This record gives sequence, structure tokens and C-alpha cells, in this order.
Amino acid sequence: MAEAVSGDATRFDVFARIRHRRFPGGDALRTPALVLGMWYYKLRDPL
Repeated sequence: MAEAVSGDATRFDVFARIRHRRFPGGDALRTPALVLGMWYYKLRDPL
């Protein structure tokens, strides 16, 4: 992170080349799935 702040982001370019998969549920299920996941982990935190 310090290298990127100082202007040398060459090691971060490796991540730019990684192809990301699309969410299989499409746009209609992306937000509900995200909310459900956040809710699940919020409930698990106190345990």
C-alpha cells in the first residue's frame, strides 16, 4: 500500500489482469444476496 501511495503501483497491476466472474444471479439477485450475506455475518459476530 505504501508503494502505491508513493506512486509505484506496479505490484497492483497484477490484480488488474485477473478476470472476475459475473454474479450468477444477475442484477436482480445481487443486492438481495449482498444484504442477506451482511445480515448473516452481523448475526454471527456476537457469537
